Amino acid sequence: MTSYSKIKSSLLRVLLIVITSTICTQKGYSQTGVDKPRYQVVTHRAGNFLGTFDLELFPLIAPLHVNNFDSLVAEQFYDSTAFHRVVPGFVIQGGDPNSISGPTSTWGQGQPGQPTVNAEFNPVRHVRGILGAARSANPNSATSQYYICVANATFLDNNYTVYGKVTSGMDVVDTIVSSPTNGNELPLQKIEMFITYTGVNDTVPDAPTLNSPADASTGILNTQTFICNTVSDAVLYQFEFSTDPSFSTIDYTTVSGSNATMITQLQGFTTYYWRAIANNGGHLSAPSNVYSFTTAAGAPDLIYPANGAANIPTNLAFTWTPALGATEYTLQVSVSSTFTTQNMIYNQPGLVDTFQVVTGLNPNSTYYWRMRSATGTNQGFFSAKYSFSTGTSTGIDDLSDENASLRLNSMYPVPANNELNLAYFINEPGELTIEIFDLLDRSLLRTQKNVPYGKGNTTLNLKDLSMGNYIITLRINDKRLAKPFQVVR
Repeated sequence: MTSYSKIKSSLLRVLLIVITSTICTQKGYSQTGVDKPRYQVVTHRAGNFLGTFDLELFPLIAPLHVNNFDSLVAEQFYDSTAFHRVVPGFVIQGGDPNSISGPTSTWGQGQPGQPTVNAEFNPVRHVRGILGAARSANPNSATSQYYICVANATFLDNNYTVYGKVTSGMDVVDTIVSSPTNGNELPLQKIEMFITYTGVNDTVPDAPTLNSPADASTGILNTQTFICNTVSDAVLYQFEFSTDPSFSTIDYTTVSGSNATMITQLQGFTTYYWRAIANNGGHLSAPSNVYSFTTAAGAPDLIYPANGAANIPTNLAFTWTPALGATEYTLQVSVSSTFTTQNMIYNQPGLVDTFQVVTGLNPNSTYYWRMRSATGTNQGFFSAKYSFSTGTSTGIDDLSDENASLRLNSMYPVPANNELNLAYFINEPGELTIEIFDLLDRSLLRTQKNVPYGKGNTTLNLKDLSMGNYIITLRINDKRLAKPFQVVR
């Protein structure tokens, strides 16, 4: 081939690789893609023909690396370079220009001034036959060297740029990786490569079919795994989630190297529609069929104690916001952020209010708490995990109204608005103190009056209180009781 012809061929292939275009429309969905370039790698060992294997690259996933590789092939850069590293059960690696004629001690080190390619990390799994870019500790240091996995090496996922795969001839790759070495991964006999461009693969992958969860499922948690069928030739799957059945807007998109994914950002008590699209490295499939699902009750937002709060009383009222779709809640308090059974000190389901009093925590200790919503027997989302540390204050001393000497017979309306009506019973005359505290144990309202033995009632003006959660206390002589309540507007 003349020099002019080589340049023309290279330019045409570069144009093919770097330009992404809309190639067809199926069922109203525009499919984006570019044909995958293919190459044949001829190998010689110690000057003797060893075998050939074929490659195809992924321009839709890593266009910069594909363009770099194709440009090097067009100028015959790889011819006579060696596979200088062979690691059974892992990879073969080659493409260093030093390996053409330089000392073996320099093979794999590359040459100063080689053009580098910025990382294009992607979720394609490092399975047998995958081709990726070798690099140094700098993610953007890839040049001409590449590796081929001879076995699954998924610990490399998302840390190295995958940009192609072997399509045939893995037996030759296996022969290369099994070559005798000097004990330092360098074959004793030089294994040269000669790479030739052979054309393109223009296939479009089939549309996936959704598997689970089943269509119209309810009570879906934000730990649900969404699965479609495996599509032949697909290396990535794009999952789309929308509250609009026509997908005119898409709420969440995730790309996975397998036919399964998890979306943790789902909103509670919401109906979603989802679909999947296959990616073979060059073209996207048409979308799959569409399924719907409705999520379980959403996660409450934690209010008190705040995350990282210090000097919290050992007796306190935990508070949280209502969660969409929830009819009850579970409060968990633990000495560990893992919330394992042995570390849980409080695990109370069936709570219908948005506060719960807990007493008897240890002073000067660190605790973790979280909430979980529920709708009847169907469990909902967990909240975030908050930590707090107690001080020495006991806070609310007596949170029971079972003391016959001082009893709160009724408190209404609950939640309260501008007024709170109390009906109480005392068995001794004296000065009755009624006081309202916020959740930081600050007194906000206080009233006192002398009362006789027996039943009594009073009305408190709450207009100056903000919406939120409070504690009301009644105290006479040495008797005291307290109750949490909520103000709404």
